[in-house]
Amino acid sequence: MFLTDLRDLMEANDKGMKGQTKKVQHVKVYNSAYGLQPITTVIDSWAEKEIPVDPTTINIHDALTAIFKDKTAKDRKYYVITDPDIWFDDKFVARRILNFIHQVHNDPKANKTIILVSSRKVLPLKLQRYAEVVYDTGPEVHHIESLVKAACATFKQDPKLLPSPEQTFKGLTSFEIQYNLIQSFKRKGVLDPKDLEQYRFNQLRKTDLLQQIDVSRYSFAQLGGAEKFKEWAIKMKAAWTPEGQAFGLEPPKGVMAMGVWGTGKSLSVKCLGTEWGLPIIALDLGKLRSSAQGESENNVHRALNIIDSLAPCIVWIDESEKSLAGSQSSAYTDGGTTSRVLGIISTWVQETKSQVCLAMTANSLATMPVEFVNRVDQRWFFGLPSAAARVDILRIHLQQRGQDPSRYNLAELAEKADQLVGREMDQCLKEAMTSSFVAGKKALDEDIFAQELERKPRLVLTMVDEVREAIEWVGFDPRVNDGVKARYASDPQQDRGGFSIG
Repeated sequence: MFLTDLRDLMEANDKGMKGQTKKVQHVKVYNSAYGLQPITTVIDSWAEKEIPVDPTTINIHDALTAIFKDKTAKDRKYYVITDPDIWFDDKFVARRILNFIHQVHNDPKANKTIILVSSRKVLPLKLQRYAEVVYDTGPEVHHIESLVKAACATFKQDPKLLPSPEQTFKGLTSFEIQYNLIQSFKRKGVLDPKDLEQYRFNQLRKTDLLQQIDVSRYSFAQLGGAEKFKEWAIKMKAAWTPEGQAFGLEPPKGVMAMGVWGTGKSLSVKCLGTEWGLPIIALDLGKLRSSAQGESENNVHRALNIIDSLAPCIVWIDESEKSLAGSQSSAYTDGGTTSRVLGIISTWVQETKSQVCLAMTANSLATMPVEFVNRVDQRWFFGLPSAAARVDILRIHLQQRGQDPSRYNLAELAEKADQLVGREMDQCLKEAMTSSFVAGKKALDEDIFAQELERKPRLVLTMVDEVREAIEWVGFDPRVNDGVKARYASDPQQDRGGFSIG
């Protein structure tokens, strides 16, 4: 069995003995610093500031031998092994535990249970069928509330300052909760809910598995075109509000932005975070993978637990067609690790009760696992920008580079930019500004800019087969004036017109 805290063990032990005498003295704890000790001795040592040492059981093999030889009477005995992930590097440790299991199975008098306490699940294959895995979900609501009340009493603060302690401290340990309360009071002189809330996001600094994206400088004002996507996003904002949820609205589980390269898919996700007022957490599956056995799966569980604690939020997987690929060949290439990792994430997306929206961007869905495509509430196709969208995009890029859009004929520039995507237009603008400066112009020269737009090699023409494949995949249904397998982010007639390649 895996647990992550001795207090959890005590609580589980107590819950299992309702109406009986609490016999915690039948629990022993192994720690490499002091050997095998009764749990009461360990707990007493916290207050006494003196840890007794049993030199005969400091070595893990001696401790397991003592457990094997220990005699039991009527009452079951529990043996807590800390840091099993360290000891399982020694293959003989697994063998000794397996001997213990055989003893318990064959000897009716061997009334014993070994409990492995670890921050990550590392279990040898030969022991897996005998173990029950228990994941620690953190302090329960009543425990969190008692910690907050105690802190408020100590600091003489009104508990009403923290109306929802469960949400504020979700995913934190009791130590982190107490530390957060103390530090917040020291910094502000009061318990500030916003200051306390930020502590949860500080967890991201302790790991490189996840990254919080700063969306403060992104908004739909910076996203040219994509009118239908914007309308949907603005409408769905209501599902994230308390009023909308009281009405019965449910936040979307997932959204996918797929289409041509450089058309603003990633930007749309960042703007989505601003519009919905939610943090964006980037999930890079490459950082979760490890060569060590079982480590990839452990990293996934750690990352998902952190995400759950940060909810409500948006989880962003960029270029998901690459990140999520490889499940079909996983059995031959990595022993099934990729398949298991993707299975864990897919199940989590479906089953999590946390308010989390999975946002995926992709250039193609050819290699995407179908279970992820089906998990999203809405799929959006970002095509080549229409003439009106190109005018909008040019205006945005000019403003971002300190140029006055009113000084330029945007309609003519947009015509020169036919079949260019937003990224290519920005590249042309940078090149034209450099050329204008070198030519001694006081500002961006419109003729130079127009020339750059006109002679820019079109990616859509370079990747014509891939683009045509994407268009054919989306399809078009004239009855609803939209795509068949995904919705068009802009007017579909204009988007489809942009793909008239010949």
